[in-house]
Amino acid sequence: MASGIPLRPSDGGLYPRMLDILGRLVALDTTSHRSNTELLDYVQELLAANGITGTLHWNEEHTKANLVATVGPSPDGERGIVWSAHTDVVPVEGQAWDTDPFALLLTDTAAVGRGTADMKGFIACCLAILTRVDHERLTTPVTLVLTYEEEVGCVGARRLVDELSSWEGKVQGCIVGEPTGMKVVVGHKGKQNHRISFRSEPKHAALAPLLPNPITAAAAVIGHAASLNETFRTEGPHDDRFDIGHSWINVGRIEGGVKPNIVPENCVVEFEVRNIPDHACGAIAEELARRATGEVLADMRTKSDSAGVLAEQLSDTPSFAIDPDHEFVGWVRDALGAKEDPEFVPFGTEAGLIWGHAGIPTVVCGPGAITEAHTANEFVTLAQLEQCLHFLRSLPLG
Repeated sequence: MASGIPLRPSDGGLYPRMLDILGRLVALDTTSHRSNTELLDYVQELLAANGITGTLHWNEEHTKANLVATVGPSPDGERGIVWSAHTDVVPVEGQAWDTDPFALLLTDTAAVGRGTADMKGFIACCLAILTRVDHERLTTPVTLVLTYEEEVGCVGARRLVDELSSWEGKVQGCIVGEPTGMKVVVGHKGKQNHRISFRSEPKHAALAPLLPNPITAAAAVIGHAASLNETFRTEGPHDDRFDIGHSWINVGRIEGGVKPNIVPENCVVEFEVRNIPDHACGAIAEELARRATGEVLADMRTKSDSAGVLAEQLSDTPSFAIDPDHEFVGWVRDALGAKEDPEFVPFGTEAGLIWGHAGIPTVVCGPGAITEAHTANEFVTLAQLEQCLHFLRSLPLG
């Protein structure tokens, strides 16, 4: 087995270069509702300076893209080791930041800024290495995959599944660099976001007994969700690999009505289902949709034929589970020097698509803590960034 990724001699160190790149990445506001093209332009410029060409996979509007770039020997389309990350970040509005979230702040122990943990710190480590890699001494390809709109449901990665599936037999495995504290993660729950909208006629509250009430109808479905949650908690299915070893429906938003003296015209409920790997997320949501569009709607229509219910799926992040004894998992653990058992976590990543749909062996491992992701004053420790650099740089090739 060959040693780690070979780098060209340089006047500057890899670590300060990574921090410089991280500063540039943080300064580019890639909140999910914005385009990521400026960031991709910067990344392509960095890679091109080391003779690496990337391919862009655009969305339909041509406003956002995934980037795929392979460096190293690839005579038969080999992809080697894949480093995967999403480029979008969550909004900062409504959060109490002490500093400008889009200006990297370096303290004695941490890098502070939006996306430092989730997951521009990992991207910066990848780019620092790839912009210094020595092509002539690289024995196995390394492929960088950058995606868009992970935070709103793995939108970009889903559009890459066909491309990734075509790499069968040409790829060793994938490392998704989400913030795990540099621990090896081999499983996580899936999640889907759904919306159910209830509609009726707005009338004077004096007529309320004669009309269907969308808020009351929504409450009936919410009550059913609570009943299902209790069943999941007590009867399962259960998966003891997770701290919370069962699926759950979280009712996260409800909005409806205008005033107490008006029968409401509509009510909207949004909920998220988080499922363990062997409990289908879609089946849970379908149960709620059946209740809403079945007996709840039928009850509403006993009072008004114009009543309506609409159930919609808003996003889907598949669950992820790979055998902890899989050869690629062991390979990553050996490279990292991990002594602890691989972990299962409650948060979602693109690994469920890359492994479960595209068939590429995958682990999740990156710098930062998930407790810092999405928060004000988001940070990643400098020690973990340095550890990630060493880990990626030391991956055995050959």
